[in-house]
Amino acid sequence: MVPLPDLGAESLRLGRFRRHRSGVWSARFVLEPGPDGEAALDHVEDLAVCMGKAGGLDDEQAHFVGVALREAVVNALRHGRSPDGAPARIGLHLTPECLVITVRDRGPGFDPQRVPDPCAVENLARGCGRGIFFMRRFTDRVSFVFPRNGGSVVRLAKRMRG
Repeated sequence: MVPLPDLGAESLRLGRFRRHRSGVWSARFVLEPGPDGEAALDHVEDLAVCMGKAGGLDDEQAHFVGVALREAVVNALRHGRSPDGAPARIGLHLTPECLVITVRDRGPGFDPQRVPDPCAVENLARGCGRGIFFMRRFTDRVSFVFPRNGGSVVRLAKRMRG
């Protein structure tokens, strides 16, 4: 079982959070587009950092997992908006081996291969591609799934060091 320290009441209020019989922790959140969703993101990021530390990451590694989550959620809220204003859905799943973060939106989808490289000289002054760059830099695995009914699912995985 992975031990998890006490969490703030606000983080628990925002989502469904539970420990499974196997000792695995999971949390699910729904963030609406707009200022309320972006404000709630701070608590979700704090929870991801807390879960990373509980799994054995040091402070810096856990912080950067939080940054990767934030980038995925901000991309979903800003670029993955659906015409009907569907929320972004976030899942956190901590096992003794890995922290897995999923972020789903209902937007039009995108081609990850067409996202500009933010390190290329011609893109240094542009603000595009940095989120995916940070996700790839701060986690061990990033994958994208595009369901038939639309939207995007970003999956971030970070191996635990505990």
